Amino acid sequence: MLGFQRVRDNFELVAKYGDGVPLYLFSDLFLRVPQLREMFPVNMRSQRERLMGALAFAVEHAGDLAAITPYLHHLARSHRKFGARPEHYAQWSVSVVNAMRRFSGSAWDDELEREWRDFLTAVSQVMIDAARQDGSTRPPHWSAEIISHERRAVDTAVIRLLVDEPFPYVPGQSAPVEVEKWPNMWRYYSMANVPRQDNTIEFHVKGDGAVSQTLVREMREGDTVKLGWPVGTLTLNPNTERNILLIAGGTGFAPIKALLEHVIRLPVPPWVSLFVGAREPEGLYDFDSVRSWAERYSWLSVRAALSEIPAPDVAASGTVAEVVSRYGRWGGYDAYVCGPAAMVEDTVSMLRENGFSDNRIRLERFALAAPPTQRFAI
Repeated sequence: MLGFQRVRDNFELVAKYGDGVPLYLFSDLFLRVPQLREMFPVNMRSQRERLMGALAFAVEHAGDLAAITPYLHHLARSHRKFGARPEHYAQWSVSVVNAMRRFSGSAWDDELEREWRDFLTAVSQVMIDAARQDGSTRPPHWSAEIISHERRAVDTAVIRLLVDEPFPYVPGQSAPVEVEKWPNMWRYYSMANVPRQDNTIEFHVKGDGAVSQTLVREMREGDTVKLGWPVGTLTLNPNTERNILLIAGGTGFAPIKALLEHVIRLPVPPWVSLFVGAREPEGLYDFDSVRSWAERYSWLSVRAALSEIPAPDVAASGTVAEVVSRYGRWGGYDAYVCGPAAMVEDTVSMLRENGFSDNRIRLERFALAAPPTQRFAI
C-alpha cells in the first residue's frame, strides 16, 4: 500500500471512461445525500471538471501527499464558501469509491477498495484540519454592497463595493464572487485597488458570462454579492531592484492598476512603464485615471495601443505586444501581464524574444491551482 500505487494505476484505468466517471460519481452522491445538491451550481459541467481535476492531481501525488499539502489547504479554504463540513468529505469519499468500483470491472477487489479508502481518508483529513484552522481566523465568505456602478462601455462596468468587514488581500490578487441569481457559481475578478481602510474595493467586469452579465447589466447600487478568499500570483516581486513593465488588455487592466497604485505608495518607486491595449477606443475604459497619475509622477510613463480601430490622438496602432516591442529596451525590467488569453500568450512570446526569462515575467495564476486535465473532458 506504500505510496498508494494501486490507487494510481486504478485511476489511470478508470480515466479512459472520461466524463462518464464524474457523471456517475455525482449521481451517486446526490441520490445518497440529496441535500448536498444545493451546494452545487445548476450547471455542473465546470464543477465536474474542477473536482475531477483536483482528484487527478491528488492521485498523481498519492506517493507524497506532503508535497501537495499547500494545495490541499488552499482547496479546503476554497470549499468553505460552499458550506463544506467534515461529514461532507466522508460522503464524497464514498461516492469516489463507488465510481471507481463501477468502472473497474474485474480489476476491483477488497484490497484495492481498502487502499482507495485509506488514500481518501488521508486527503480528507488534511483538508478538514486546514478548514478548521482557517475557520478560527476567517469567515467562509464576505458580504459586499455595491456602492457605485458605472457602465464604461456597452459590456464593461466599473463596480465599487463596500465589504462588511476587513477583506485582506495583496494588490494584484483576485477574489471569487457569487451573485444571488446564480447560487454557488463563483466567478473570479481582480481587485483594481490596494486594500483601503474603509473596506471598499473596485472590480472591472466585462459581461462575457452568466455572472458577469448579471453584474454588468442587472445589478445596481444597493445590491449585494458574496466574496470568497482572495488568491493569485500577479503580485509585486519584493526581491528585485529592477524597473517595472506593466502590460494590460481588456479588464486585465484591473490588477495592473492595483499594482501601479501599490508602486505609488512605495517609499522610493522604480521607473514604471505601463501599456494598455484594446481593440477600439471604448476598450480603454479607465485609461484616463492612469494618465492623470503619469502627469503627477515623473517615474511613470503610460501608453495605449489599439489593434483594430485607430485613434492616433489616443493610442498607438497595433496590438499591445507590438507597441511594447517598438519602445525602448527592457533589459532592466520585470514584466507583469494580464488580459485575454490570446493577448497574454502573444505578449509573453514577444517578451521572451526580447530577452525576458520566465522568472522576470509575472502572470495572473490562481495560487496552487491543479493543472488542467483532459481525461474527464466532456
